[in-house]
Amino acid sequence: MNDIENYIFIIEKVFNKKLNLAISENTNNCIGALNHNDEFITFKTNFIERLKRLYSFYFNKPITINEILKTLKNIGIAKGYKWSGGYSELIALDYLIQYNNLHNIDYQLKDSTTIFNNSIAKIIGQSEIDLDIALDFSSFKVYMDIKSFQPTHIEMSDKIFELLKKRSTKDSYLIGVDEIYDVDYHTVKNDLEYEIKNGSLIDDLEKCILSKETYYSYGLKSGRTLKFRIAYQGRWEDSILYTTRITNPYRLAMNYKYKVLDYYNKIICDKASFLVFVINPWFNNEISDFGNSNETFYRALTRRIFIELKNNIQDMGLFFPDLIGKNLKICDVVSFISGIVFIEDKSITLTGKDIYNTYFYLNPNAKNKIVNIYDFDILKWSNVPNQIRIVEDFVFDNY
Repeated sequence: MNDIENYIFIIEKVFNKKLNLAISENTNNCIGALNHNDEFITFKTNFIERLKRLYSFYFNKPITINEILKTLKNIGIAKGYKWSGGYSELIALDYLIQYNNLHNIDYQLKDSTTIFNNSIAKIIGQSEIDLDIALDFSSFKVYMDIKSFQPTHIEMSDKIFELLKKRSTKDSYLIGVDEIYDVDYHTVKNDLEYEIKNGSLIDDLEKCILSKETYYSYGLKSGRTLKFRIAYQGRWEDSILYTTRITNPYRLAMNYKYKVLDYYNKIICDKASFLVFVINPWFNNEISDFGNSNETFYRALTRRIFIELKNNIQDMGLFFPDLIGKNLKICDVVSFISGIVFIEDKSITLTGKDIYNTYFYLNPNAKNKIVNIYDFDILKWSNVPNQIRIVEDFVFDNY
C-alpha cells in the first residue's frame, strides 16, 4: 500500500467508517511515517492509540466524530508542513479528554458572531467566528484556538523552495537557509512574502542551481541578507547539505512576541480565551529541551506578550492591512488573551500515555477573564499520567 492507502486503512479500522479521501500519491511527514513500521513504529502506535481514545470518548457524538474525520482527511491531503495544523488540534483534544474533571469538551465550533457578540471577529466585521475547542473548566467556560508552532522563517522559505522546485528543471539538489540568527517575526514575514510575490529571489536561485553554485547571498527588502547553501547529488554518491542555526531562547522570545497577533480574530473579549501551541520536532526543530531552554523560551515569550505588549498602543493596521481603520490596538488584542498553552508532543519517541509535556502561562492583565493558578487545582484530581509541568501566572513578576 502507498502512504494514502495505508492511512485510509488505519483510520477506517479505528472508526469503522469510510474516510472520504481519494487515493493518490500524496505524502507528508505524518502519513509517510505511518507507512514505515520499521523506522516509526512508536509514532504509529501512539497515533493509532490517540485515535482510539478520541473515538471512545466521542462515540455517542456522531457530529464530533465527523469533525474529527474531516480533520484526518485534511491531514491526509496536506502537503509540506500543512498537516501540522489538524494534527495539532487532535493532540490538544486528546490531551484534554484525559482529564475526567473537564466536561462538555466540544470540538470545531463555527458560530455566528451574533452569538459571540463580544469578540474581536465581531469588532472587525466578520460574520462568523471559528474556534477549535470549548470546555467547562472549574466554574467557567474556556475557549481555545489550537495552532502548530512553526518557525516563520522556515515556513516562508519552504514556500520559496516549493516555487523554485516547480520552476527548476534540476531536481538533484538540496537547498537551505544558512546562518539564521535574527528572525524578527514581522520583518521576516514581510520580507519573504514580498519575495514570493516579486519572484526575483526565485529567479536568482534558479540561475544559481543552473550554474551549480554552492553558496548565495541575497539582499532583502528590509536591508537584511539571506544566505543559502546548495548541495548537488554526485554521480555516484548522495548529496549532503549542512547549514548553521544559532538559537538563544531569550532572543527567540523577542523575535516571536508578535506571532500571537496573527490569531486576533479567534479571541473572545468577555470569556476565558486561550491560545494553544503544539510543538513537534517534525514541524519545529528550533525548540529544544536541552538545559531547559524550552521552558526559558516559553516563559520569556509569554511574559513579553502579557506584560510588554500590554503597553503597545500601535494600531494593528500597521501589521495587518485588513485592519486599517478598525481602531484596534496591539494592547487591545493582548488584553483579551487569558492564557497561552504549550503542548510538547513526544509521540515520536515515547511510548504509553505519558507523551505530552504541557506548560500553562496565564495573563495577569487580562480584561476578559483572569484565570489563576488555583483554578488549575481541578486538574490535579484527575488521574492523568503526566501532570502539567508549569502553571505560571506572573502575579509577582508583573511590571
